[in-house]
Amino acid sequence: MTCICKLSPGKQALSLPQGLKPRFLAGLNKAELRSILSLARHQRFRAGSVIVHEGDPAEQLFLLTSGHGRHFVTTKAGRKILLHWLTPGQICGGAALLSTPFRYLASTELQDNGCALMWERQMIRDCMSRYPALIDNTLSIAVTEYIAWLVAAQSSLTSDDARGRVGHLVVSLACGVGKAVRDGIELNVTNEDLAAGANVTPFTVSRTLNEWQRAGILTKGRGKVVLRNLNLLATSITATFE
Repeated sequence: MTCICKLSPGKQALSLPQGLKPRFLAGLNKAELRSILSLARHQRFRAGSVIVHEGDPAEQLFLLTSGHGRHFVTTKAGRKILLHWLTPGQICGGAALLSTPFRYLASTELQDNGCALMWERQMIRDCMSRYPALIDNTLSIAVTEYIAWLVAAQSSLTSDDARGRVGHLVVSLACGVGKAVRDGIELNVTNEDLAAGANVTPFTVSRTLNEWQRAGILTKGRGKVVLRNLNLLATSITATFE
C-alpha cells in the first residue's frame, strides 16, 4: 500500500502530504504545525477498515491524509445508514475534542486503502489550549460541513421524492469525493450504498440509475458509477419538481 505521508524513521509525521491543506490545521505557522504533527501517530488502513466505532469512548482524533471514508450508524435492526463522506484532509472522531469524556456518535470506515494521523485525546486537547486557532477551525468545520450536511439531508427527506434524493446524493458525492476520469466523474459506490444514503430501497436505486443510463447521464459498473453529465443530471432532478 503506497503512502504519501512524509515520516521520520520513527514514523512521526514531518509534514503534511504535498497539496493537503486540512481545515482543522488552518491558520498555524510552520513551527506550530510541526509541534502538533510531532504528537500524532501515523497509521495505515486497508479498504473496509472501521477506524472509529459507534459507542466506543472517544479517545482518539483522526485526520485522513489519503483515501476516502464515510461515517455511518447502525440501527437496532442491524441496518447500516450512511451519513457523511470524507476526503483527505478531513477529520473524524471529533467527539475526542470535548472537555467532558464522550462516546463516538457514529462509526467511520475507509472505502479504499488510506492513511491517517491520530492524536490521543489529551494530547490534542492540550494543543487546543496552546493554539486557539484549532478551536475556531473545529467550530467552522462543525457548522459549515456537518450541520450544513444535516440541514441539506433533512430538507431533501422532506421535499424530494425517492428519485430526487438519489439524484442529489449522486451530485453531492460527485462534487465531494468523485474522481475525474476520461468519461466523466467516477464514484466508487454500490446500489446498496446509495440506497442507505438516500433512504430508499436498492430496487429504487437500480431503477433510477437504469433510467439515467438510458438517458446518457451516467454509466453503471460493478461497484461504481461514472457520471457522464453532471449538468444533465441536475437538470433532470430539477425538472421533476417543476
